[in-house]
Amino acid sequence: MKITINKESPVPLRDQLVEQIGLDIASGVLKEKDKLPSIRALAQRLGIHHSTVTSAYNHLADVGLLEIRQGSGVRVAGTSTAPRTSESGKGIDSLLRIFLAQAADKGFSRQEVEQKLQKALQKKPVKRILVVDRNKDFHKLLHAELQPHFELPVEPMTHEELGNQMELLQDSLVVTSLYHIFPLQNFPVDPTRLVVCNIEPGREQLEVINSLPTGSIVMLVSVSPTLLKMARNVAAALRGEEIAIRTALTDERQEIEYMMQYVKAIICDRPSHPSVEQMSTRVPVHVFHLYSKGTIDSIKDRLAKWG
Repeated sequence: MKITINKESPVPLRDQLVEQIGLDIASGVLKEKDKLPSIRALAQRLGIHHSTVTSAYNHLADVGLLEIRQGSGVRVAGTSTAPRTSESGKGIDSLLRIFLAQAADKGFSRQEVEQKLQKALQKKPVKRILVVDRNKDFHKLLHAELQPHFELPVEPMTHEELGNQMELLQDSLVVTSLYHIFPLQNFPVDPTRLVVCNIEPGREQLEVINSLPTGSIVMLVSVSPTLLKMARNVAAALRGEEIAIRTALTDERQEIEYMMQYVKAIICDRPSHPSVEQMSTRVPVHVFHLYSKGTIDSIKDRLAKWG
């Protein structure tokens, strides 16, 4: 686990830890059940107080990204809402044997199993893709990234909104990220119609920031204030006071046009790209995408097989 801490940055050390560990989990760098350094070990490694690491780990545990257990340390939390098995076989015959054995042990009859299976497989066709994200200001961004790839309507919503419209789960494919799977564990989501995807960690954009000469100014543009805050924290942890970071919402055209005179690079999200590209005359524009081609293909594959 690579973590960079900048003690001269205006971003609190705890927030730097939260953003970087959270990004590693969401992007798949840290995988389910991976063990993290102990609080004391990470604090010593980074040269910071152990209470800072404790606060960061507790926050990530509260949002469901980490599991902290006495005696077993800190690990990346599980990501599936479905029961797990230690069976090594991966074929469908092996899975069916496990299921039937468990059903028999719990006292269910063959007839009950057949009825439940028939009902489970006779589902309504998928009519929409629900993208679940607690940050409402992400919704425009999520829609802009996914809708061009699908004929079905893409409808972003929060967990609270889904909780008030539970009937939508009967004919929807649910897409969410590792950041937001934890609250969904209390929802009756069909695991065959649930795609938990990685988000892009922005490696290319971080390389751009890392390559800029000291004293440079980089501008971050997005439709989402939340994304701007996260990106600013990560960039500050990477370069600290070596470069200046300016942020602007997409509709702040006057600010963006003014900063064009001074910035060395602009990083924007997909919805912002057309307007930023139009305003840019000499400054390179780098577009950040939340979803990779592999993620898009995974959603299409799930739709084809279980939609």
